[in-house]
Amino acid sequence: MTNRILFISILFILISVGLFAQKPINKDYKFRPPVDIPIYLSGTFGELRSNHFHSGIDIKTQGTEGKAVKSIGDGWVSRINISTGGYGKAIYITHYNGLVSVYGHLQRFEDSIQTIVIKKQYSKESFTIQMFFEKDELQVKKGEKIAYSGNTGGSDGPHLHFEIRNERTQHPLNPLLFNAFKIKDYYRPKITKLAIYPVDKYAKINGANDTVFYELSGWGIEHIIAGNPKITISGRVSFGISTYDLMNEISNKNGVFSTKLYHDSLLMYDLNMSSLSFKTTRFVNSLIDYSYYIKSKTRIVRTQIDTNNILDNYRTIINNGIVEFNDTLFHKMRYEVRDANNNVSELSFKVRGNIIGNSSEVPDVEINKLAGKYFLNTKKNFISEDSIKADFESYSFYQSFIFDFKILNGDSSSYSNIYQLHNQYTPVHKYFNLSITPDPISSALSYKVYIAYSPDNVDYFFMLTENENKILKTKSRLLGYYKVMLDTIPPIITEQNFKEGKIISNQKNLKIEITDEQTGINTCRATLNDVWILMEYDSKKSLLTYSFDDRIIKGKNTFNLVVEDMLGNKSEYSCDIIY
Repeated sequence: MTNRILFISILFILISVGLFAQKPINKDYKFRPPVDIPIYLSGTFGELRSNHFHSGIDIKTQGTEGKAVKSIGDGWVSRINISTGGYGKAIYITHYNGLVSVYGHLQRFEDSIQTIVIKKQYSKESFTIQMFFEKDELQVKKGEKIAYSGNTGGSDGPHLHFEIRNERTQHPLNPLLFNAFKIKDYYRPKITKLAIYPVDKYAKINGANDTVFYELSGWGIEHIIAGNPKITISGRVSFGISTYDLMNEISNKNGVFSTKLYHDSLLMYDLNMSSLSFKTTRFVNSLIDYSYYIKSKTRIVRTQIDTNNILDNYRTIINNGIVEFNDTLFHKMRYEVRDANNNVSELSFKVRGNIIGNSSEVPDVEINKLAGKYFLNTKKNFISEDSIKADFESYSFYQSFIFDFKILNGDSSSYSNIYQLHNQYTPVHKYFNLSITPDPISSALSYKVYIAYSPDNVDYFFMLTENENKILKTKSRLLGYYKVMLDTIPPIITEQNFKEGKIISNQKNLKIEITDEQTGINTCRATLNDVWILMEYDSKKSLLTYSFDDRIIKGKNTFNLVVEDMLGNKSEYSCDIIY
């Protein structure tokens, strides 16, 4: 009866995985590369990033900005988005084959498109905008220049972020599976670390109920565990590995395309990066050993599937990625890792089963539930003590656990007690509502307080806070330390290439730095001779730039800038300049 139940469970899992499978990508679409320079990648599709999978490829632009970006095929501009973070300046082109190409972190758009964008920015008096276009309203041809590469938004350096999406589902597809974007890559992936995890208190790895990490050596299809140790396992365990991919002529360590694990020649785990869904991208925190990553900055991909993990990149999963060893035989485990160019690496190792003795021989590692509040991940959970309330929706967590809550005395910078909500090593999938009633404070300062977060009770960061009848409220997906802080300091405005009375006729722009150390910049408004002007904002450099246009006049011009932080603290700067 047990075997029948197991078989039905496996069949259900395999069928479920098959339902999520994407249609095969047509590799022969007549696309062309988005740039004319040789393509080298600093990021691959499906790469593991903080709280998400990378939804495209990052194309290196020879360390500079201003490389011509071209449409990969015929179509029309369907969307333009400009933001201070994320993709920065981005353009979306819908093609006639039902796919959409996306180009991000751009320096600027092609002149005719740039004119349309600037007109929209001036009409809204806003640097950040979003524009949508009707079909064929703004047509482009294959190979037509649409923009120039840059470093805008959340980019860490000059490059082009490039995506291909399914227009109907908006699911990103792996560009490296299209023939038009093949790159020079004959290098096999590298496998650097192996982890073996006990699933419950009865499992033992080498006689102990603890996770074991192994460093690896070798390369290609001959990766081995360093030192060739003997491994014995009893009970239910799962596995994990850390990997990266190399490509010809560059040193970047990129993500891999697929990871498979075989148990005695049976494929039991298959993770594939052919496509992604933005709705499930945060499940990367369930895929990896999150706690290990926070502590070591190394991502280990686990085979065990958490209860509410609905990531659809799993192709084959048997028994939730868990293997049970209940004999004394040798078993062969084999990892197979591929990149998008089908270069393969393997890690093979043997483990010996060990039959568990009677229950008296199993150490009692039950968690003392009196040490904290038990959070069942399938249910709603909450904390309501002292002056803090935190409400967690069902399935906010990937596993059930004992939630550690503490109230600590406030310090000199806090206007409340310090509240420890468990720790930074546990990921949160859904936003939770958090409210804190601050200590008594004068009416003049009551709207200058905010909720601050710290992962370690050392450095605290501003959380976007609402003040409702002097109760502070925010939403968060971070566990750690929370307290109330005060901000009465206005932003700092610093001249860069001009000052009062300066003659600027030999310049092309005005540059000015705006900073706010505590809560950050909320709004800024610049005028020239009392007329709003467009100042591009580079959040990484805290720099505003006005490129001269017909709004600057010969002779004296009065420049004015008002900057406000997230709590309404305001600074104003004004000067006369000569053009």
